[in-house]
Amino acid sequence: MNTHNAERIRQLMMASIDGEIAPDEEKELKKVLLSDAELAEEYQQLKNLKMMTSKAKLKEPNPELWDNYSRRVFTRIERGIGWILFTIGALVLLFYGAWAALSDILTDPEIAWWFKAAVVSAVAGTIILLVSLIRERLYLNKHERYKDVIR
Repeated sequence: MNTHNAERIRQLMMASIDGEIAPDEEKELKKVLLSDAELAEEYQQLKNLKMMTSKAKLKEPNPELWDNYSRRVFTRIERGIGWILFTIGALVLLFYGAWAALSDILTDPEIAWWFKAAVVSAVAGTIILLVSLIRERLYLNKHERYKDVIR
C-alpha cells in the first residue's frame, strides 16, 4: 500500500470512528481492513481509545475548594487595590505637607529656578522612597518566614 493510499485509509478510519463516513467510503474501508490485518488492528485500537476517552469524566472539585479559591482571589484583588490607594494617599499627603513646608522657598522670586527644581526633586524622591520603604517593611514583616524562629 502506498503512502497516499495509507493516508486516505487513515482518514476514512477517523471519519468512521467519528461517525462522519459516507456509506460507499465505509464499504471501501471495510474492504481494506479485511485485507490488511495491521490496519485493522490500528483501527480497533483507535476505536477503543475513542470509547475510553468518551467514558472518562472529570472529577468535580468540592464546593469548599471553589469557595476558598474565590475568597483568595477577591482578597488578593482587594489588598492590591488597598495598597495602591494607601500609596497614592500617602504620597498626596506627604507632597502636600512638603509643599506647605517649602512654599516660602518655592514662591520666593529671588531664589533661582534650578535651586527650586533641585529642592522639589530631592523632597519628591525622599517622599517616594519613604513610602516605598514603609510599604516594603510592612509587606516583609507580614511574610517573614523565620519570624518565630529563636536562634
